[in-house]
Amino acid sequence: MLRFAIATLLASTVTADNGLTVSMYENGALSGTPSKTYTITSLDKVSESGVGSISITGTLTFPILGWHNFTCEFAQTSLAMVWVDGHEVCTDAKYLENWSNPKLRGEIDNPIMVREKKDLAFRVHLYRNSSIPASTATTFSMKWSLNGSSSITSIPLSAMTTEMSPSEQEREALQKEVQRGWGNWNQHSILDIVKLPDSAVLTTMLCNKNDDCITDTRIELDRGNDCYVRVGMYAGDQSYTQFYFGQSKTVSGNVSVEYTSTETNDLTMLITPQTVEQGHKIRIAGRFAWWRSGEYTIVSGNEVTFQGTGFDKFTMYIQGNTTINGNFIDISLDNGPITISTLKSTTVQSARSDLTAAHETRMNYLRTTFKDRAEVALAIEASAMWNLVYVPLENGPLFPVSRSWNFVHDAATTDFDYVIFDWDNLFASLLGALTNKKLGYSNFIQTMKSKTSDGFVPNYEAGGMKEEDRTEPPVGAKVLEELYNRYGDKWLVELVFDDLLDWQAFFLRERLLEPLNLVCLGSYNVLVDKVHAGSATAGMQGGRWESGLDNSPMYDGEFFNSTTHQMMLYDMGMTSMLAQEAQSLAYLADQIGRPEKQMLLDRAAHFRALLADNLWDEKIGTFSNKFPNGTFYERISPTTFYPLQVRAATDEQADSMVTNWLLNKDRFCISPTGDSKGNGPDCYWGLPSIQAGDPAFPPLGYWRGYVWGPMAQLTYWSLKQYNTTIVNQGRKAMTNQLTSLMMSQWNRNRHICENYGPHQNTTDCTGTQFYHWGALTGMITLMEEQYW
Repeated sequence: MLRFAIATLLASTVTADNGLTVSMYENGALSGTPSKTYTITSLDKVSESGVGSISITGTLTFPILGWHNFTCEFAQTSLAMVWVDGHEVCTDAKYLENWSNPKLRGEIDNPIMVREKKDLAFRVHLYRNSSIPASTATTFSMKWSLNGSSSITSIPLSAMTTEMSPSEQEREALQKEVQRGWGNWNQHSILDIVKLPDSAVLTTMLCNKNDDCITDTRIELDRGNDCYVRVGMYAGDQSYTQFYFGQSKTVSGNVSVEYTSTETNDLTMLITPQTVEQGHKIRIAGRFAWWRSGEYTIVSGNEVTFQGTGFDKFTMYIQGNTTINGNFIDISLDNGPITISTLKSTTVQSARSDLTAAHETRMNYLRTTFKDRAEVALAIEASAMWNLVYVPLENGPLFPVSRSWNFVHDAATTDFDYVIFDWDNLFASLLGALTNKKLGYSNFIQTMKSKTSDGFVPNYEAGGMKEEDRTEPPVGAKVLEELYNRYGDKWLVELVFDDLLDWQAFFLRERLLEPLNLVCLGSYNVLVDKVHAGSATAGMQGGRWESGLDNSPMYDGEFFNSTTHQMMLYDMGMTSMLAQEAQSLAYLADQIGRPEKQMLLDRAAHFRALLADNLWDEKIGTFSNKFPNGTFYERISPTTFYPLQVRAATDEQADSMVTNWLLNKDRFCISPTGDSKGNGPDCYWGLPSIQAGDPAFPPLGYWRGYVWGPMAQLTYWSLKQYNTTIVNQGRKAMTNQLTSLMMSQWNRNRHICENYGPHQNTTDCTGTQFYHWGALTGMITLMEEQYW
């Protein structure tokens, strides 16, 4: 097998004292200025009483390479996590229903592999159990065993440094900054309006006269949610949010909920009945999320207070005809709109005025910034923001793919629901960063730092649990290049550069298929007992899932080598993305002064040549996957265009591909005029996930003909590398046609689709109905028209 030299990574230089930094907070959210900060010289036992939360930070320096294990003990915590370079190595697992069961505890990345970089960021978050007396101490201890040794020893002072690297410090400051303000921070239900960092939750339920209530809801009707939801604007600066909900199996009415919040954390909410019967009411409840403590008090029918531990008390005032109903307040809708606000003077009229002004201010920003594409930008912004969540199991806010997807199995409460999917979440960083750089960065960081001990970003991660047997398409460096070119923050590049190199190294170790050493798919984990992947591990389906194209016709059949744990197919898409990643990393290395630039350029050139020499199928005039015996597997999807990302095709070949495949109404169905003109009703919208002439296309199904945002984005980047008349025409036509597809669903249903039906008469999403990466079909137009 061809072996590549993996460059030795530069050790970061940290000027600091030996030891680790302990920060104590009076509140339960690690928020604000610590009440006390000091240095510890041992992790054998850290003990503190009378505080709300504790962090321990710094850098650990490993004396040798290899697999390293950690042993931790916690006492009197409500929640506790330990991360080494983003790897969660220990947790008290109190977020799980059966937290004492070690098989359910999120310790997937223990042990961790230290291959080259020895100086790794260290974080401990300890949230105190508020039910214990103030005099009882919260304690933590940690030891390690190095390079597989059975000897568990104390971590020496010489291995500890009080400060993290400058890029980690930038990360910490940014992620703390964005954990603030009112929003739908709780993934499980958009009826929970949450204030960070206090963690105060105001839930707004809709009930009928018989006390049948809609108590929680998401957006998607297709994933167990029986309540109709239609979302509106969710401003990237969190200044304005609006949605409708109602029409469940038991509650016939529906209402509009809109709210605006200010930089001083004042909230004004207006709930307006749309079609409700006599006796319908809003029922509100208050609590604190994520096991965080505080007092919620019903002062009267028109006034409630919240005071999180260590935070100032604030009051919410209710205007309307109210009744105290145990722990709830019921507010009649018989007389029209009601208001809930932190401002006592708020009336329905003043609330409507404030909300109209907030909405118009945001629309003016979108119109000024994106001109005639303002509505497209609004939809893209909403695609990310409606999926924005916070959960203390992660170091900062993020954009899970959809509020209906959760992989924290056996969670003790729905407050801990979420999941990170590899390339899905990386693409979401672009969508979120369109109008909120910092939230986009936070999501990107959390996704990259979800990497496994083996160095790859996994198929999924949730609460420390992750798929250890497979990755997904590598797009992190390309996304980072886009973020860097837009905003120019070198610290972000410095923060994740080594992670991206690790991801590349994984492919070079495990996913090169002989004899040509092009990239293949695979599924295998050396730490088999740590896998949470089910029967698909180390098999054909595990390999299919690694492609991200779970049931693509490109992988129909059984050709998995159980000895090498590889799919026996040279994969043009994965090879192209690996080459693009090397190319992007070379550019980024130059920006931050890293020495790997030439090595990465050579790697990109090597795979470019392999693609051009081996995967161009002259018979059909495009790129194709190939078996090691030299036979092409001519099941053509949009991945056929991905080799263009690294210019593996000549200009003449690219023109031919666009003419005969992209603009062909019987294949990828992009009309030359970008308006679907001339297309048949079955392949009307264009760029199906398998070309329309394939036998899998007529019956359709998931990656077997539906239209997908990530394929649109990667095909766009591919075509962008060429400047011929034909390619430019095809690229422009594709962006217009696919953005029209996205806007047709947004305007009709306010949905952003996981995938879209290619048929002209498709009235709704063919997949999950609010899944952020569907907005990539609009993002490509903003990129094409230089709004990104």
